[in-house]
Amino acid sequence: MKSWLIPHRGIVLGAVFLLWGTAASGQSLASRDSIDSRIAAIFAPFARTDAPGCVVGVFRAGAVPYTGAFGMADVSHGIPLTDTTRMAIASTSKQFTAMAVLLLEAEGKVRLDDDIRRYVPELPVFGRPITLRHLLNHTSGLRDTWNLFDMAGWRMSDVETQADLLWLLHRQQGLNHTTGTEFLYNNTGYALLALLVERVSGTTFRRFVTERVFDPLGMTQSDVKEEVGQVVKGLSTGYWGHDPATLRVAQPPFSFTGPSGVVTTVRDLARWDANFYAPRVGTRALLDSMTTPQRLDDGTTIGYGMGLFIGTYRGRRMISHAGSDPGYKADFIRFPEDSLSVVVLCNAFDIAPTPLALQVADLYLPASAGAATAPPTSAPELVPSLDISGRIPVRVLAGLYWDSTTGGLHRFFEENGQLVLDGGGEGRFPLAPLGSNAYRLTAAPRRFVFTFVQRPGVPIALKVDVEGSPLRTYVRVPEAARVAPLGTLAGTYYSRELDVTWTLVLRAGKLALKRPRVEPSPLTNLFGDVYQSENGFVLEFSRDKSGKPVSLDVTTERVRRLRFIRGSGA
Repeated sequence: MKSWLIPHRGIVLGAVFLLWGTAASGQSLASRDSIDSRIAAIFAPFARTDAPGCVVGVFRAGAVPYTGAFGMADVSHGIPLTDTTRMAIASTSKQFTAMAVLLLEAEGKVRLDDDIRRYVPELPVFGRPITLRHLLNHTSGLRDTWNLFDMAGWRMSDVETQADLLWLLHRQQGLNHTTGTEFLYNNTGYALLALLVERVSGTTFRRFVTERVFDPLGMTQSDVKEEVGQVVKGLSTGYWGHDPATLRVAQPPFSFTGPSGVVTTVRDLARWDANFYAPRVGTRALLDSMTTPQRLDDGTTIGYGMGLFIGTYRGRRMISHAGSDPGYKADFIRFPEDSLSVVVLCNAFDIAPTPLALQVADLYLPASAGAATAPPTSAPELVPSLDISGRIPVRVLAGLYWDSTTGGLHRFFEENGQLVLDGGGEGRFPLAPLGSNAYRLTAAPRRFVFTFVQRPGVPIALKVDVEGSPLRTYVRVPEAARVAPLGTLAGTYYSRELDVTWTLVLRAGKLALKRPRVEPSPLTNLFGDVYQSENGFVLEFSRDKSGKPVSLDVTTERVRRLRFIRGSGA
């Protein structure tokens, strides 16, 4: 997920500049000075002494032409960020988990087509076996760990353990989709893979990755944080925001690894990056498998390998993985054909590293590269030639669109004549027009195209083509959609899969959601019996023939239609 930063005025600390170390770039001293100053300008909003910020690194196949640090590692103690500051990299950790599994496979200790229940029998049987490959490429259909914890009543301040995770998974009775038929990113698979590594290797995930990956590559400042209370020397403090007036310390609540957990530095990541060009850990074939697009059951290629996204930017192949944990954001972007990588690590949750990293990449990529908004060639049916005459005005496209099959929704706005996608708590994302009412989300690391279809007498339809997922159709919700009587919806709803009861109450004429140990959340009616909470839950009530509510389906970004039954149920 991505978010857009809010710049602040501040004192420029200046970047930590390092020598190029090689003449391979062909840049003159004057041009290097120009690039350095332009990178400093990009990160200037964060270069202050009273707020967290970011560390940036530029790599060229082992060389490190640039690093810069902007902002503070610890505001309370006045410790600035440097290129040796340890930072939590959140989901960018997944490539290290994938590497650990692939090393075991290379030794013949596991097979990628093994059923995960062979190693984690606590997982229920969902029908078709879920293999290690399904977990590595996010096609398992498993519901997302973090979303399940949230729905079950865990707060951000509550520690989430491996035992808690297995308890939740053991209770699950369904999947988001049939295994192998769709790409849907989730953290659960990588938590299971880390547990597999421990059970097969007979040691902790932390020790395995340290001995098999970090130490051989000389990544001496890298570690795996396995527990919330674990002390990691030199780790920056994470913050919820970066406005000095409202700074609050944030800490990831996870006491298990796999989807997250790696703590490292920009300098150490340069060593990891170099391994993809001259392998010291893993073979050439193993590393290539991480960056080879995987396939669904029907042969459809997806924009994900094993632990890494595979996409394009400015017409160039881009390998990347972003990360987002409480207090930390990260992105690691590699352009292999250009031997160029850019890493941005931030210790504030509201800083978006991806657009910053791409701005830095723009300074190094050849000017002849294709436009960033060039239509993806893999979806010609959704990217017709530009047809100005048939274009639907942006103001007409703005609105709410609903997919009755998955319970998903998309909301669009018009801002200064441009179509913008509402990303919920992650911000708003401008869309690039492709022609004939097709738009592309350029912030996504894979193909993400919206095509609007207008026919007389029916609401506008939205065709959504996300790489690795079936083409889905959403329907525009009329502005004056019927609102259901609120009083009949109030009551208790129980989920056996989460062992939790939600209570819907009326407050000042509005419906509100009460969950255990969580402040009540007012609900916004979207249309009919469909509501949305402040944190993004979409609630859809079902009624019997008499009109009485009997159940509630809840959908999030990574959980589809998890059912609650009306009544205590416990």
